[in-house]
Amino acid sequence: MLSLIRSMLLPGLLLTPAAAQTQPVQAPTSQVFPFTVVGKVAQAAGQLSVRTVSAAQSLSVLSLRGLMPSTAYVAHYHALGAGGGEPCASNGPITLGFPAFKTDARGQATVSLRADPARVRGTLGAYVNVHTASDLTDIPLCAAVLKTAATPASTASPATAITVNIADNRFQPATLSVKAGTTVTWVHTGQVTHNVLSVQVADLRSPDLRPGDRYSYTFKTPGTYTYYCSYHEGMSAAITVTNR
Repeated sequence: MLSLIRSMLLPGLLLTPAAAQTQPVQAPTSQVFPFTVVGKVAQAAGQLSVRTVSAAQSLSVLSLRGLMPSTAYVAHYHALGAGGGEPCASNGPITLGFPAFKTDARGQATVSLRADPARVRGTLGAYVNVHTASDLTDIPLCAAVLKTAATPASTASPATAITVNIADNRFQPATLSVKAGTTVTWVHTGQVTHNVLSVQVADLRSPDLRPGDRYSYTFKTPGTYTYYCSYHEGMSAAITVTNR
């Protein structure tokens, strides 16, 4: 009787328990980096979203606006130059190219690129330049991409503009070293309301910031300034200001 029951079972059913075992899927991680205006088109803006799809692939998406309407552009990843300083001025070599694209009648465009994460970030870090296709020396926008590994606190020259990203529940970078006279601009790249409040100085106090909002403060006096978001416990960072 037992052999008869076994002969009636479909062969595939005997494999069902093993086939049901699946590997956990790792959730994709993403970061957003704002573009800064480096050309003559003052209203140009946008962001670079870098999402890790797998260990072998990342998805980079450029969301651009305020460019010249109905105009052809190209965009490239550059390796961060070894000279340091501002990433977009480090003259690093081109490592990856986005597909050529053309803005719509409102000067907007979205373009994406899939590539190996190691090539996207490079050894020291990377940045993305947007070029006018007819004149590659015309670079209206640039976005600096965070370095792949933990690095010493960033430094800046006097009167240099520095950007801190406000992601949801964290400031990026969390530590920063600048010269006295430097203006730091916080850019809200998250999804919920945040603010920037200083522990040491009363006038470093932003209004409520919503996605896309910016807040700037010029640090004139050397010292260490700790700041935080009052809406989210544990969301804090620090800026060290040194003499010129």
